[in-house]
Amino acid sequence: MDKKTDYNSFQSEIIKREIMCLVHFTETINLLSILENKKIYSRAQLEELKIEHQDLLDFIEFNDKIRLDELRDYINLSISFPNHYLFSKFREKMNSPYINWCVIKIDPKYIYEKNTLFAVTNAASNSARHQYQISGDFNKFKLLFKDELEITSTVNTKRPNRRNLKDKYPTDVQAEVLVKNQINYNDIIEICFQDKESMAAAKAACSGCDISKFCLDDIMFGSNRE
Repeated sequence: MDKKTDYNSFQSEIIKREIMCLVHFTETINLLSILENKKIYSRAQLEELKIEHQDLLDFIEFNDKIRLDELRDYINLSISFPNHYLFSKFREKMNSPYINWCVIKIDPKYIYEKNTLFAVTNAASNSARHQYQISGDFNKFKLLFKDELEITSTVNTKRPNRRNLKDKYPTDVQAEVLVKNQINYNDIIEICFQDKESMAAAKAACSGCDISKFCLDDIMFGSNRE
């Protein structure tokens, strides 16, 4: 993995804040291809390699117009806990007894991977792209943990703050770490399920693959970062 030139600063901040993982949620229908290919791929790479994958962004509407072309080469991750606002929207929109979800915990070293970018809020929003801008420098990473942010969309302005929030969480739950192209399976720490039933269904669907990283962690499916 190619590192940022100032990766030591990132490492120190990760240790200081006790950031143990990055997280990525997906339907378990996509899990089989991740296990078979030993990679999590960006949307652009999935298309280039002709790997069938359910794109969650096809099923949700946002307040701000999304320019997907700017994000196709990147995998969207959260820090320490899922973006529960977006996660709940996806689950509500795609509510079906045949759809299960998993939350994948990933080594936080991707924070200081050379091409990784940071967005203080949802990377597809106007606020992230124009108000704060998206970049990969250390100051932008630290901005994710600012005491208070002012985030303006086409419908309102919100002011998330760090009151009672642990150091390992970004100020805005929708803050994102954008990893370019792919994530290696060896860098996946755990693949978490909400209950025994959904984990059993995933095990059956992924028969013949390595399921040693499967575990139960219902906290990752909640809305409380405290």
